[in-house]
Amino acid sequence: MCGRRENIVNCRGGFTLVELLVVIAIIALLMAILMPALAGARKQGQGVMCLSRLKSWGLAFEMFAGDHDRFFPKSEGWGCYWITAMLPYVGATEGEASESRELFLCPSARKSLNPVNCDCLGTTFSAWGPFPAAAQWFDTGAMGSYGFNDWCANPVREEYWGITAEYCWRSPDVAGRSNVPVLADCLYSDGFPMAHDVPPPAPDIGDHWASNAMQFFCIDRHNGGINGVFMDWSSRKIGLKELWSLKWHTQFDTTALKPVWPQWMQKYKDH
Repeated sequence: MCGRRENIVNCRGGFTLVELLVVIAIIALLMAILMPALAGARKQGQGVMCLSRLKSWGLAFEMFAGDHDRFFPKSEGWGCYWITAMLPYVGATEGEASESRELFLCPSARKSLNPVNCDCLGTTFSAWGPFPAAAQWFDTGAMGSYGFNDWCANPVREEYWGITAEYCWRSPDVAGRSNVPVLADCLYSDGFPMAHDVPPPAPDIGDHWASNAMQFFCIDRHNGGINGVFMDWSSRKIGLKELWSLKWHTQFDTTALKPVWPQWMQKYKDH
């Protein structure tokens, strides 16, 4: 029976407004505590998956070299640009969508913000492309978030995309290969980094693939760095300031005076 005064509390049918507000406040507090941890775990998982994909790219480039007298793709001309040349080695077909196309995309930058048929840059967390149809060097509709170190190519002429080819590695069978990047997170599909390249003045600013190309690779995609695969086919994280310490081409001076870091990069670890 609920008629007696001492039983009123026990017979109440629901929560008071104050109790509901307390519960909501507790839930909100728990969410505020857990969300950063969950976001961090998600980013960490994306980074691990990214390294796995780059490791697969290393195996693909190794297979290509094995089939072509130990040389990298020429990366110039129809069917020889790294994207089209490497398609068979990642199980993809030109002009067709497939699960293998996921290998071109870092899990942290899987979608493009560009219009269709756009030879456009990506951003830190979005993909470059999709490239236009009937292009002479890349696959129709190609899209990705990794960029090729163009100095790895094996060009057939003395000038390669208007740049001297004497600095090209051509083959993976070289000394110090563990410090030579082949493919890495990038705003564009390729680039020719030089020791005198200056850092981007702000995030997501890239000058040109042949001028200040290091800016294409200097993006904070993975907690202060990018991921890359090297000529020894190892994959690892690369700190943003470390980019200027890698052996991008045969004459790259890794001991040169490092550039003046812009404000947005000063918080990152020195290498």
